[in-house]
Amino acid sequence: MIHPNFLRFTAICGFVTVLTTLGIHVFFPDPPADFEARARLFQDTTYLLNRWWIVIHCLLALVAMWGFFLVQYKRSLGFVGLGLVFFGAFTVAEVARQMFVLFYLNGLRARYLAATDAASKSLLKHDLNVFSLFSASFFGLFILAFGLGNLFYGLSLWREKGVSKGLSWSLILWSIASFTALANEFIESGVISLFIEKYNFIYQPLMRGFLAWWVWEGAKKEAL
Repeated sequence: MIHPNFLRFTAICGFVTVLTTLGIHVFFPDPPADFEARARLFQDTTYLLNRWWIVIHCLLALVAMWGFFLVQYKRSLGFVGLGLVFFGAFTVAEVARQMFVLFYLNGLRARYLAATDAASKSLLKHDLNVFSLFSASFFGLFILAFGLGNLFYGLSLWREKGVSKGLSWSLILWSIASFTALANEFIESGVISLFIEKYNFIYQPLMRGFLAWWVWEGAKKEAL
């Protein structure tokens, strides 16, 4: 038996991700475009806080999605199990990307600023520029896994009625938006980028709150 208090804990984690999502997309500034300014980011407290904020957000999101799984697995183990696997991949991909930034990229930045000869600076600058391609690969995996997780969670509710049916449609729409964002990494459409920007700080927080509420309601049913 799943203890209702544990489900409430996962729901609370879900409610907190509403705030962490807003923090990622609204509160923190974008990194500067200038190379030399970016090289000094490892000394920027706000930037470092942003990296750890994302790590905590991903871990909280995984706990929240675990709560969804615990509520739904008796009714649709196949789809909800696949969804959880992909949410696990989403978490590993993004947390790993942030760890590379915090320890590898920031280490290169520190060495670049400390270097005194032109040859060393040139080599380190090349490595810093190439890292963006490495980071983009993890980001692509992160978006793909997130979209698939939402898709399978949505399908796990497909036969439900009422609010759960509405959640099913909402999750599937969330997955479509994620796949659109992934495609736009190659298309690079300004219109799609603007849509994704608005969607990130409107639809995403609303969906996270909706999911958390749904799990909270599931905890009430477990307590009966």
